[in-house]
Amino acid sequence: MSIHPTAIVHPNATLGENVSVGAFAIIEEGTSIGDNCVIEAAAQIRKGVTLGANCEIGSASILGSAPQFKGFDKTIQSEVIIGSDNVLRENSTVHRSIFEEGATVVGNDNYFMTGSHIGHDSLVGDHNTFANGVQLGGHVTMGNNVFVGGGSMFHQFVRVGDYVMCQGLSGFSQDLPPYVIGAEINEVVGINLIGLKRAGIEPKDRIAIKDAFKRVYRSHETLKEVLAEIEPDEIGEAVSVFYNFLSEPSKKGVCIRSSKR
Repeated sequence: MSIHPTAIVHPNATLGENVSVGAFAIIEEGTSIGDNCVIEAAAQIRKGVTLGANCEIGSASILGSAPQFKGFDKTIQSEVIIGSDNVLRENSTVHRSIFEEGATVVGNDNYFMTGSHIGHDSLVGDHNTFANGVQLGGHVTMGNNVFVGGGSMFHQFVRVGDYVMCQGLSGFSQDLPPYVIGAEINEVVGINLIGLKRAGIEPKDRIAIKDAFKRVYRSHETLKEVLAEIEPDEIGEAVSVFYNFLSEPSKKGVCIRSSKR
């Protein structure tokens, strides 16, 4: 274990094996840091944060600070739970829940570039990449294997499905279904076929996903009509994921506007 003499580590913090803590870093009480984590200079790990093994927390990043929520009672005991093998580059922030014993949760093997922000009560899956300055509002649900271009913004309560790709400087106040490419403001421009191919999705499943996309985004049927006509026994698992997402309750509605590029 390596702790810089200028770092402040509370005696009630739990640090695993081979943890490195940089100059002027702060680790508060009630925190748990997994094995082989690197906490860089001036980073802050606030009370109630659990950090899995093999994580890198960049300089000046702050995990577990109070949510940006007017009227929040700072005496509430809430958490940030982050899995293993995550990288949060410098100046990244993850806010704790607004609810008593609630948690903002991040999965495993994510890469968040400089200035990324994860708002309170968000749920982020695994294997995601956020370019610089990506911002998640509160209660955002992010799937797995998502790539988000720099400076993109997600409004509160938005859902994002698996294998989505988002153009840089785009903004979303509605849900993005699995497999799509999102762009500009609440716009869907196609299927993330390259991402699906790289992920090892079988060609027959990619074709089926593309056909399902065309039916939802290119036909004259309404979404309600499409979903009513689906025969679950006749579609594969990959397409089921797409239609199930569209069938689930949504607080914000679904990005249904599309343009051909």
